[in-house]
Amino acid sequence: MSQSIRKDVMNASQNWINSFNSGDIQACINRYLPDAFMQVHPFGKFNSKQEISDFWQSFAKSNPSNLVYKNVQIKILNERQAILSANWSMNIVSGFISKELWTLADDGQWYLAEDDFSVLTQLTEPLTDEKRTALVLVDFQNDYFEGGKFELEATEQAATQASKLLSYFRKKNQPVIHIQHIFNDEKSQFFAPNSLGIEIHPSVFPEENETIIVKHHIDSFTQTALEQTLIELGVHNLVIVGAMAQACVQTICRTATHKGYACTVVEDAIAAPKLVYKDESFSGKQMVAANLLSLTFGGADISSVDSWINNQ
Repeated sequence: MSQSIRKDVMNASQNWINSFNSGDIQACINRYLPDAFMQVHPFGKFNSKQEISDFWQSFAKSNPSNLVYKNVQIKILNERQAILSANWSMNIVSGFISKELWTLADDGQWYLAEDDFSVLTQLTEPLTDEKRTALVLVDFQNDYFEGGKFELEATEQAATQASKLLSYFRKKNQPVIHIQHIFNDEKSQFFAPNSLGIEIHPSVFPEENETIIVKHHIDSFTQTALEQTLIELGVHNLVIVGAMAQACVQTICRTATHKGYACTVVEDAIAAPKLVYKDESFSGKQMVAANLLSLTFGGADISSVDSWINNQ
């Protein structure tokens, strides 16, 4: 039963999105119940269907389009009600949905009883496609380089390649996000708090206007501002470089893909350590190759630095 309800609610939500993107605002309004109410942060509360209609009709004058939901979550309350939450973006605005309460009416159709969403970013001009692509540099920190506490294989070469992409993104004024891993335990083998090893390497050191996301876990999305940053920037596509291939690179790509982001992992800007498992030994190069192969089954694209730049 829950699977069919989930499917029905997802279809109802997608039909609302399709109506919105086709410019049929009235069809969207018709999906609200007569006694529905809507909360739009920071604009206020709309306590009737007429007030909801007035809001959407007024908003439509700004020519919104390209509505996309990401990281959609549906929780079933009972056979006739379900709550949907998601991140969303349009050509001129983005934010997140805290609660869409979908209710099954007597006519067999699903309608919105409550709608609670937030606007995080408003633009005067639509974002171009290239501005929706961000470079994400994962854990290029001193401890992974020569002389560090957990030196990887060929980290310098990977960082050199990553710096080419970094220069490209800076030249194009496209979003750049640096991930910095700091373990909470001062006795950590590497990336210990207040150590030189946690500093981002000079070869890819952030400029003042670039975002730095500090994380304390393997997954860059766990208990960080990364997802909200992507929403605020209106980003849909991630170009991922960094370390380690089998840990933080693998994990950020898996999570991002699951949340609906398109990911490209750059093969010659990824580093990994030499590792041993029982009687098997693996070079850093083999670890990178194995993890890139794994990620291709998870929906990621793989490219080299030069190929990616030449295809833009």
